[in-house]
Amino acid sequence: MNIRFAPGEVRFRIDRRELEVLLGGRALAMRVDLPGQHAFTASVNPDRLGTWRLDSDPTGMWLAIPRKELAVFEAGVPTADGLTHRFELANGGELELSFEVDVRG
Repeated sequence: MNIRFAPGEVRFRIDRRELEVLLGGRALAMRVDLPGQHAFTASVNPDRLGTWRLDSDPTGMWLAIPRKELAVFEAGVPTADGLTHRFELANGGELELSFEVDVRG
């Protein structure tokens, strides 16, 4: 899993094997160790209830993607397009989240 941050957007990119893990009902996690005995963890979970959720704190972020959307998405792979969802921010802005499968190789 790779994650890219830019102002107003976050992009998650996974490979096909990781997509199969999500479709099997299991979560993906990536941990990045940081100085001072800190770490940042990001996880992606398939949500059976059909709700997009994004939670975060200084130690990481937790993304839930509706399982139905993952299954429809998987049927269209390979594709250059990914899933996108917009989250409203407390300051009135929006965060665009993209979720892609790396189809190279």
